[in-house]
Amino acid sequence: MLDFTIYHEAKSKYAYMYDKDTVHIRLFAAKDKVKKIEVIYGDPFLWVPVGNSLDEWTQVIDSTDSQMIKEYQTEMYDHFFIALKPEYKRMKYAFIVNDQYIYGCREIIDIIKYPEAKKNLFNHFNFPYLNEEDLFSAPSWVQDQVWYSIFPERFNNGDPSINPKGTLEWGKVDKYSNHQFFGGDLQGIINKLPYLKSVGFTGIYMTPIFEADATHKYDTVDYFKIDKAFGTNELFGKLVEEAHKLGIKVMLDAVFNHSGFRHPYFLDVVKNGKNSKYYDCFYILDDKLPIANFELNKDLSINRNKIKHMFRNPALLNYRTFAFTPFMPKLNTNNPVMKKYLLDVAKFWIEKYDIDGWRLDVSNEVGHKFWRDFRTTVKDAKKATYIVGENWDNSNPWLQGDQHDGVMNYEILIPIWSYFGTNITTKEYSSTEFMYRINKVLTDYPKHVLKSMYNLIDSHDTSRILDICSNNIELVKLPYLFLFAFPGAPSIYYGGEIGLSGGHDPENRRCMLWDKDKQNMNVLSHIKKLITLRNKYPAFKVPDISWIEANDKDEFIIFKKANLYFIMSKRYKAHSITLPIELQNITVEDIYNNETVNLSTKLEIGSYGFKIFKV
Repeated sequence: MLDFTIYHEAKSKYAYMYDKDTVHIRLFAAKDKVKKIEVIYGDPFLWVPVGNSLDEWTQVIDSTDSQMIKEYQTEMYDHFFIALKPEYKRMKYAFIVNDQYIYGCREIIDIIKYPEAKKNLFNHFNFPYLNEEDLFSAPSWVQDQVWYSIFPERFNNGDPSINPKGTLEWGKVDKYSNHQFFGGDLQGIINKLPYLKSVGFTGIYMTPIFEADATHKYDTVDYFKIDKAFGTNELFGKLVEEAHKLGIKVMLDAVFNHSGFRHPYFLDVVKNGKNSKYYDCFYILDDKLPIANFELNKDLSINRNKIKHMFRNPALLNYRTFAFTPFMPKLNTNNPVMKKYLLDVAKFWIEKYDIDGWRLDVSNEVGHKFWRDFRTTVKDAKKATYIVGENWDNSNPWLQGDQHDGVMNYEILIPIWSYFGTNITTKEYSSTEFMYRINKVLTDYPKHVLKSMYNLIDSHDTSRILDICSNNIELVKLPYLFLFAFPGAPSIYYGGEIGLSGGHDPENRRCMLWDKDKQNMNVLSHIKKLITLRNKYPAFKVPDISWIEANDKDEFIIFKKANLYFIMSKRYKAHSITLPIELQNITVEDIYNNETVNLSTKLEIGSYGFKIFKV
């Protein structure tokens, strides 16, 4: 028997249909234990006569085409990969490990002692059929996107006539809170579309813009109506139209896990209790008690000063909420009335206003069945609509082709912060640890799924990346570079491109800086150049990364994507690094600085320096 760990699982992220003809097979094994691994496979129904004996199963075996490659390495495991094309769209398969053992779905057998085990189909993994309708398929345009994430209330005030009562002068506060209004609106976004186009952004994602009470609008009151502080439905239609003229996609925020307290359905429950026809649209815990066992204002909104004790003792709540927040009752998306309402919302903004995507708030707390129905509704309305979930963890259960097209990829945000960040409370990663964490993400998701992820290094829910980098403008260029080099669509949180900083919510929601004298042109130039390079060189978008070196002592990494080499040093001072053999004494193109470079054996690299070489 093998004396080390080895693992594969059929019909999973370890065995998935990549296209209508190809199956990707993955396997992991204890680090440095496997010298050779080969896949034997064949159609389970293809048997041929052999002389006068019984028919024999025909399988692909002892072929160089069946050798798996060691693709990535993590702390404890080597990760192996192979792409296979079963001729008849189905296959049984097993693994020959170190020329001695067959690893199958039921047992591991020594084939030197029992050579007939190679032909025992009962111990082979099965990929029953490549059904095209099961193929994961995201809109093709997604991988070419560069998103711009906007918190509308703080982006730009384009129409002061609709400012809420008590609106403050733009950015003129010492400390931000989520109860302040500065007048950001849809007209402000429309006015800045040419600016976004000039930088190179091809899509905008806006946090909620529907009628709600809070600044952030995650407490929706009317899902069919633009909040009056932002404008009107007609103005939103103009925003989409003007954006599309400039080749910019528009994605809205679907807050379907919870509503606002003042949503008409919930207020009906508050008034009528179990007699309300919407009672089961929410999760009421005890029908013998008042729904809202705290004081309300005359307009039935919550008196914030009277509910502080609720946050200290969430057991006092008589209805389920998002994060024990009384302002946000959780929706029962399995209830037919609520489900129809929300699906009608999803369809309405696509059919009437031609939006291009839905970002799904707290999508991992909503049932899978609802998201399957949501996908059907959305894709029927407009097949090319992008569906991206807000999931902070590994999200394969949502990415099987029947729910989301991608998720907000917080799985890369954390290692990027831990490696490049200097203002962090978590463990600082070495170069090797960073490589391992990134490799885990690369092996956790199928390759075509990686292409459709929404990649980010900060958001309205996190500290800003500049704050994470201690407001060091040169250092922050590195995480932006890695973001653009990673497969999937990069997203810039508004203001990041001009050096807007800020700690965690609410400091991350500062007013956008429009005074050019206060904008950092150095960062803006960097972002523009990265967008240009990503559009010009397909290597930026490929889902595979080849690590050349992860140097812990000198704090740099070198990796390759197709014909591009990326060198990134997180050292605070300039130093000399020894180039890998394959880059020594050759002529390359420095595509970032647009110059030809004759390399020697050493490379001088500046403080927080980086290079992108084309060979």
